[in-house]
Amino acid sequence: MKNRADLTTKIETVIRMGEKVLATKTTGFQQQTFVNEQEFHDFRISGISLLSRIFGDNNQHYQCFKTEVTSPGTSRTKRGLGILSAALTELQGNWIETTRASITSEILTEFMDMAKNHAENGDLQSAAILINAVMEKHLRNLCLANDISITNKQPQPATLKKTLQLTGEAYKKKLYDRQQNKKIVSWIELCNTAAPSTSSSISAKQLKIMHAEVTSFLSQAQY
Repeated sequence: MKNRADLTTKIETVIRMGEKVLATKTTGFQQQTFVNEQEFHDFRISGISLLSRIFGDNNQHYQCFKTEVTSPGTSRTKRGLGILSAALTELQGNWIETTRASITSEILTEFMDMAKNHAENGDLQSAAILINAVMEKHLRNLCLANDISITNKQPQPATLKKTLQLTGEAYKKKLYDRQQNKKIVSWIELCNTAAPSTSSSISAKQLKIMHAEVTSFLSQAQY
């Protein structure tokens, strides 16, 4: 799974891309300086994509990079490198406090608390639906952070992969062990049993165990 070192390496890779772009500098009309257009746009797209995935689209680093790194000139390239360097410093200094991963974690924890309240009030079906939603969202984020596509490209149009497919691909990429994958599959089956479209039901004991195990999974499989 992704950690600060992995993401630091990715930012450093994009920074090196920007430095190579600067090395293509040429001088044009009225001493204006330009860089290789194709390499610049590769750098721009890579920077936007990475900053969005790490910090989120509302983050200042992402927004500044998107609006400032726009045309293939040395000035714009240098601005991009400056923004990435600032993002790298922030990532190295305070990852838990500054990335959207912590925000997402808080939201999912709140949903788990809601599920617990539903269960305590006897509404086991609603509790199972919430836990299933949390599990699916966490798996999608985990896969995205580890370069696993969350959509099926064929047939067109692309469709989101099912939770069962996501956990299989995450397991194949060794994001967690075989035992954890088996647990996730059992949670999926249990939640499907409790779905409104089925005549089956889930017991309070089953739900309590699943809630505890999913809560543990959220804390261990971070991205």
